[in-house]
Amino acid sequence: MIIIALAFWLVSQPTSVQGALIHVVTNKKIAALTFDDGPSPTYTPLILRTLSRYHAHATFFVVGREAQRFPYLVLDIAKQGSVVANHGWSHLNLRNEGATALWADADKTAQYITSLGISVVPFYRPPYGLVSHDLLKTFSEHGYRVVLWSIDTKDWTRPGVTSIIQHVRAQIKPGAIILMHDGGGNRSQTLVALNTILEQLTQMGYKIVTLPTLVKDSTSPPAL
Repeated sequence: MIIIALAFWLVSQPTSVQGALIHVVTNKKIAALTFDDGPSPTYTPLILRTLSRYHAHATFFVVGREAQRFPYLVLDIAKQGSVVANHGWSHLNLRNEGATALWADADKTAQYITSLGISVVPFYRPPYGLVSHDLLKTFSEHGYRVVLWSIDTKDWTRPGVTSIIQHVRAQIKPGAIILMHDGGGNRSQTLVALNTILEQLTQMGYKIVTLPTLVKDSTSPPAL
């Protein structure tokens, strides 16, 4: 069952948003790692290498303009067995733009990724985690599911490697969706933390899967 809740805006409490995918209920020890704001020529290749070391696959919410700058990285994501999802073309802020503008921005990204010969999974993560009823409705009408997270590592604040690891270890449970970043700034802490996170989760019996796999393995149909 996909967990949903109700609110108009999301800033720091993703569990209060109606219609957005936050985590899934499952009896399997599986979780999804998601990476926003890339691809980055500095960090994405190293993240992919780390994922491969642990036989893990992630979901990369790419920014279209960055994908256009580094198309080979988008191809590398797919080759590794991870999936490409949509974070919009230019990282628009819903507070300044309407849902229609954000859809057009996301559609531009989808069209570009498709032109590379890669399928974009129909998952959209709104920049800054901002969600409105209109946004949810608009993306749903186009066959997209809006995705947030159940674990925010806060890696974008560069809180220290230990803090990033502890955010995951303290909150992990089956069906979790973990928010991390491979682009948008210095992600050296993310990279170092990722190795330990994967090592610890593996020791705990978790398998790291893509969002499509996570949703497929939910224990009951989506709640509406």
